[in-house]
Amino acid sequence: MSPPRREHAGVRARARAWLPDVGLALGVFVALNVAGELLVGGGFDVTGAWISLPEGPGATVLKGTLAAALIARGLGPLRRPWARVTAASALLVVAAAAAWDTIVYFALLTTGRIATPLPFPSSVLVLALALALAWTAARPGPPRMWSKGQVVRSLAVAAVVAWTLPLVLMLTFGPTRYAREADAIVVFGARVYADGRPSHALADRVDEAIRLYHRGLAPVIVMSGALDEVHGGSEPVAMKARAVAAGVPAAAIVLDELGVDTAATVDVTTAWLRERGERRVLAVSHYYHQPRVKLLFQRAGVLAYTVPATMSRRLLKEPWFVAREVLAYYAAWLAPVLPTN
Repeated sequence: MSPPRREHAGVRARARAWLPDVGLALGVFVALNVAGELLVGGGFDVTGAWISLPEGPGATVLKGTLAAALIARGLGPLRRPWARVTAASALLVVAAAAAWDTIVYFALLTTGRIATPLPFPSSVLVLALALALAWTAARPGPPRMWSKGQVVRSLAVAAVVAWTLPLVLMLTFGPTRYAREADAIVVFGARVYADGRPSHALADRVDEAIRLYHRGLAPVIVMSGALDEVHGGSEPVAMKARAVAAGVPAAAIVLDELGVDTAATVDVTTAWLRERGERRVLAVSHYYHQPRVKLLFQRAGVLAYTVPATMSRRLLKEPWFVAREVLAYYAAWLAPVLPTN
């Protein structure tokens, strides 16, 4: 075998060796979602953020089968032919659903229903990974040798997968604009300076809301934020001042100074919408924040169309914000089962 061919064969062999570990990590994640939904309910299952499956008992059975198959294959090759067929079949169903999601995504993109600077949906990754895992699950092989090194490698892969899952949503779903008619525009707060000026991040969010309002997509803007703990400045007041200066009527702005964090903004906004008999919002924040915003609104029963703020410049702390948001996403996901003070 020539050197290039040997090199390519080595790359393929290493990829095959890592796939079961990736599948094991994903299987545990799916299993946790299924268990949480059965025990807690209330929209605990967040797998729909990556793959659209029909709701109901059938979907739960499919996800349970998928989780069991991925975990079993991660622990070692499936010995029974029926187990290999079951695992591969479940993964092919997921691949088919991902292919359909991809078709729908590009249909929405070409018709102008959504817009994005990066036309690459997460469903493409799900499709490729499901096909690769189906191929791996269908192949017989010798038992895996669980040495200390193998355990460390599997844990490292699990950590990478856990870190990557929210990051994929931030980079694919996050920048996608779902702007359309809604009952209200909700702007999530950010830092305001002592002199009352909004930070660049906050200004970009407010300016995005102003553009949506002037397009006539919603009749009211909810400015949600908190009072600064150091100088006492109000984020919502600074947001309102900027919007009024841009031509938004003061009567079309609602202030929420109880929005001390994302969950609080969602709670207050949800209560306000229910009083009005409404449930559709345009949620404005930065791209990295949008997956968590969508998760919390969805759990609250609010139909949120996310619109990422157009950044006038890159944020200096953007890498930190993205890294922090990975942890915040998991905290929001696990909130129903975490102890509260």
